[in-house]
Amino acid sequence: MPSPPPAQRNGADRAAVAIVTGAASGIGLATARRLLADGYRLGLGDTSPRLAELFAPEVSEGAVVTVVGDLADEAVRRELVEAATEAFGGIDALVNNAAAPGESAEVAAIDLDALRRTLEVNVVAVIGLTQLVVPLLERSPRGRIVNMGSLFGDEPVAGGGPYCASKGAIHTLTRVLAIELGPAGITCNTVAPGFILTPMHAEEVEFQAREQGITAEQRYAELRERVPLRRHGAPEDVADTVAWLLGDDSRYVSGQRIAVNGGVQFG
Repeated sequence: MPSPPPAQRNGADRAAVAIVTGAASGIGLATARRLLADGYRLGLGDTSPRLAELFAPEVSEGAVVTVVGDLADEAVRRELVEAATEAFGGIDALVNNAAAPGESAEVAAIDLDALRRTLEVNVVAVIGLTQLVVPLLERSPRGRIVNMGSLFGDEPVAGGGPYCASKGAIHTLTRVLAIELGPAGITCNTVAPGFILTPMHAEEVEFQAREQGITAEQRYAELRERVPLRRHGAPEDVADTVAWLLGDDSRYVSGQRIAVNGGVQFG
């Protein structure tokens, strides 16, 4: 028998509430759509002004609140948390998905200001938002955190130092949070996507193709050959995993890195 929707099982007199960042495209958008289908109320954040337009029907129905802004800004993080709390009465889950791709450069040539920006968005903002949400999760009957990692948080790639370092930090941060928050009944896990068809991945593929003097289609084909399932992942593949980690069926799963990569093995 499938699990009942969170509105029926969260132990509170309201639907379950989740915050999802980076919700205007790719994995974040797919995750928001999946959670809405599961009955969640959502606080969504992104830098794109398209965010409110994408969820206009749900906003008008009172199922979604949106905040457009840079989550590296503490005021924006606070606005998102306050908007969701005021609209829905609490927060039960946090999906830290927003990220910057970082500069593509070998370590010897990395621009340090660009590196600081990548770490600010990919690591510092995640910690800052988590700090704001944890007190609310502690009051939830089922607190959940899912941090978005990456295949490249574990697998090094030349020229990808800033992004690899930031996602490696997220993988370790998740394990620390699982230890610290476990006594409060809060689970924390990482989802580590592989080659997923998102706008960020498309930009990277086009860059790699130019560097190699091949077409983007050829580069996509090369990447598919590295995947045992012989296909790129869809954002929905990742969103489904996030939804599972937020639900009751994963209640004893914490501190884990769940790879969603079609079986890719480096080395």
